[in-house]
Amino acid sequence: MKIGPIETVTILTHDLATSAAMYISAFGWQIKETEYKLRIQEANRWQATNLIGARVIEVSGINGGVRFIESTEHQKPQPLRTFGWSSLEICVDDVHKYVARAVAAGFTVLNEAVPLSGSSKPLPLIAAQLAGINGEVVYITQILSEVPNFELPDVSKESGSIFICVLGASDLEKSREVLESQFEVRRASDREVAIRVINRVYEKPLDTLHRLSSLQLAGRNAIEIDQLPTEGVRREVAPNDLPAGISVVTVRGSVTEPKVIKLPDDALLEILPY
Repeated sequence: MKIGPIETVTILTHDLATSAAMYISAFGWQIKETEYKLRIQEANRWQATNLIGARVIEVSGINGGVRFIESTEHQKPQPLRTFGWSSLEICVDDVHKYVARAVAAGFTVLNEAVPLSGSSKPLPLIAAQLAGINGEVVYITQILSEVPNFELPDVSKESGSIFICVLGASDLEKSREVLESQFEVRRASDREVAIRVINRVYEKPLDTLHRLSSLQLAGRNAIEIDQLPTEGVRREVAPNDLPAGISVVTVRGSVTEPKVIKLPDDALLEILPY
């Protein structure tokens, strides 16, 4: 089954208005759909019937967007400290400009903009990592040129688009096996690299290596799987609810009706028809 591109990232929040305003201000996004109540069909697909009727706001850029669902009960996870969907990655044409805009909008810098490392040399990517107010992490990434073995967006045309979602895994190979066995994805990378933001969050030496693997999706998008340190913890999920932080990643795919796959670490992947 072919999947991609990324359509929507779902995040639980205590504050709908502020969450939406931050992404609109930082990335020039727009309200995709005026506030509505979460539909029974969606809540049933996610096995989150406690959220039926919850208030929802969606915001989006050129490609991809975020669905915020109001939940007063959830506990905000610490960024990158829990397993599951941890980050969304937005491509921009000027990383420093967008970091400044994001900070002004209320995001917190976890790691300043630096070139990303490949297996032996820097990649033509400059990225910063910031935390939102709901436990989510946002990578702000400037693509300087084509990246070997990847198909990525043209930031001159798609600045402000979501192009990668990151899964913080307790077991990288287990998570990747589920994705590779069920979908037509291409393994674009598998390497050990010093992921500075993880080292900062876990207070490790900045040159500590962590394994990551990226899977190429259709639509010039990708899923990155990061092996988190053993100090990471399982994200709490109440019965008939969603995990806090980033709970569902929705992609387009070659299905005839919506389908939801539960990946390891309670990460939900939803596939909607093209």
